[in-house]
Amino acid sequence: MSIKQSIQKILIQEDLNFLLTNRIPRNTLTRFIGWFSQIENPLIAHISIKIWQFFSALDLSEAKSSQFKSMHACFTRELKPGARPINTDPNTLNSPCDAIIGAFGQVKDGQIFQAKGFPYTIQELIPDPSLASSYEACDYVTLRLTSSMYHRFHAPSSLRIKKVS
Repeated sequence: MSIKQSIQKILIQEDLNFLLTNRIPRNTLTRFIGWFSQIENPLIAHISIKIWQFFSALDLSEAKSSQFKSMHACFTRELKPGARPINTDPNTLNSPCDAIIGAFGQVKDGQIFQAKGFPYTIQELIPDPSLASSYEACDYVTLRLTSSMYHRFHAPSSLRIKKVS
C-alpha cells in the first residue's frame, strides 16, 4: 500500500471524517483557506499545490502556465488556447466549469431539489417574486464543484457571496 493510499485510508475513517467536516467551523475554515490561498510566495504556492494534488485529482495539463505565484492563481488558472472549445449548438447546455451534476429536474410548485436532496423554493434563491414565479415548470440543473475541478468561472453574473451555510 502506498503512502497516499495509507493516508487516504486514515482520512476516510468515519470519526475523523465527521470531525473534519462537522466540528471545524466551515465559515472559519473557508475564510482561512481563502486568505492562505492568496499568499504570493513561490515556495508556499509550490508546496500547497503539491499537497493539493496529493489529496485530489487536480489536473494541470490544460493550464496555460505550470508556475503559479499563489494557490489562488492555480485555482483560477487560465487554460491553454483551444483547450476547452465551446459547443455552439443552441440545444446544448454549456458549463463554464467542471462539475458533478448534483441535482436536476423541473421546478414544480415553486420548489427545486438541490444539494443533497434538500428542497428549496425558487423565492429562496431568487428574491424577486415575479422573476421567481417565471421559472415555474422550467428545467434546472445544479452543478457541484470539487476543489480539483477547473472553475475559473463559476457564476453567470457578477455577485458577492455574503454567507456560506
